Amino acid sequence: MDEDLWDGCSGSSKGCGQGRGTRRRGRLLDQGMLRFVVLRELDRQPCHGYEIIKRLTEQSGGVYSPSPGMIYPMLIMLEDLDLVAVTAAGNKRLYRLTEQGKAFLATNRQLAEAVGQRLEALRKDEWENLRIRLQSLRDTVQERLLEAQGRSQVAAQLEKILENALEQIRAV
Repeated sequence: MDEDLWDGCSGSSKGCGQGRGTRRRGRLLDQGMLRFVVLRELDRQPCHGYEIIKRLTEQSGGVYSPSPGMIYPMLIMLEDLDLVAVTAAGNKRLYRLTEQGKAFLATNRQLAEAVGQRLEALRKDEWENLRIRLQSLRDTVQERLLEAQGRSQVAAQLEKILENALEQIRAV
């Protein structure tokens, strides 16, 4: 992979926001990099936003799963830029590349493929996968605690789940 393609991505070939030594969890792909893989997926086949999430999750072996809060605003932005067009398909929206989107992707194909390769490489990096899953676990627990403010039964339930997980891990 051409390391120069990652300029503007905090200098990290690991993925945007994934520099070593950071205490705060970064995103594997920032919005700038995400648009390239979204366009790449739409070039392969028009689809719904949820399908894009599913494809990216599968490509990364489940390590990276962009949230709907990342994908749908991205699709709206790409539509505003006339890079994608939308058609109604029942109660869902089907996204496809426009001619302008195809031209943009052709110009940036190398970068789009490099970002896609990074996603696919996540599936093969066991230690990175474990680190990311641990961060995801921590973030999810924190989100649930914030959502459950003042409800001690939620905190107790989370504590029990974490204790069980610790016991299972220690037994490995």
